[in-house]
Amino acid sequence: MQAAVDLDQHQPIVVPGSISNLGPAFDALSVAVTVYLRVHILEVRRSAPGTLEMEFPGGAPGGENRIETGFRRVEALFGEPAPGLRIRVESDIPMRAGLGSSAAATVAGMRLYEAFTSPRDPGDLMVVATGIEGHPDNAAAALYGGLTLSCQQDDGRVLTSAWPCPPDLRFVVATPEAELETAFARTVVPQTIPLRDAVFNLQRALLFVRALETGEYGWLREALRDRWHQPARAQYVPGLGEALALSHPAVHGVCLSGAGPSIAVFASGDAAAAEAALRGVYARVGVPCTIRTLSAHAPMAPSGVPS
Repeated sequence: MQAAVDLDQHQPIVVPGSISNLGPAFDALSVAVTVYLRVHILEVRRSAPGTLEMEFPGGAPGGENRIETGFRRVEALFGEPAPGLRIRVESDIPMRAGLGSSAAATVAGMRLYEAFTSPRDPGDLMVVATGIEGHPDNAAAALYGGLTLSCQQDDGRVLTSAWPCPPDLRFVVATPEAELETAFARTVVPQTIPLRDAVFNLQRALLFVRALETGEYGWLREALRDRWHQPARAQYVPGLGEALALSHPAVHGVCLSGAGPSIAVFASGDAAAAEAALRGVYARVGVPCTIRTLSAHAPMAPSGVPS
């Protein structure tokens, strides 16, 4: 384990966003990507332990402050007092867009507490983050980086594995100007599915992992197909049906990013052509969008530093 952050240097805490589900692997697979939430330490207040003051240059987020939630949950769990802190929070991760903004904030709060107390077992942090998020996949990517597999056990512990994503793979992500609350998006997913659909997704989730292991990108279009959550969410995600049907030489496959409304195209080589193809989808449906071409964020050591 590495030592806590050097208080004299006030190093920022950097947590990546993520694309989860990855087609058929609902609540199981996620990949950390190169959009980030950054927490800058402005002041350490030893005389006011436990206080947490935040500045948001881009405007404070609405609803629950997940940075504080993550910080307070691990503080209550471990009991070691943290000094008072004044921080500035900056984020490239769009809110309520399916790119793991809430998980990144939760993990940032936990990392903040860890940095000013003692390093913690990542397994313990995963339990806390999963409890806050309600599912483990985005939290795993934010905490470990890379491509992650999460398996939640009956006792709440989460078996998590992270490994590098192929460096030539790009994620061209379109975020339409339409927010979709994850809590609502989960309510529309059916609670039971036919056996044939369960087998369909299981086959493709395994095919997806193997496609990335072997570099068989030609398998990705089939491997990203899903019968669990994407059909149920399609009516709430502008352009999803059109994007899933996208056929272009630069596009290896397409999936909903998390609960949406962002959509991710898998590409290598000519990512600009994939971006143009995806932009064309939104031009045809008449919905403004922001497009980001992202890479995978490397797997991290337990301290949060890329390995």
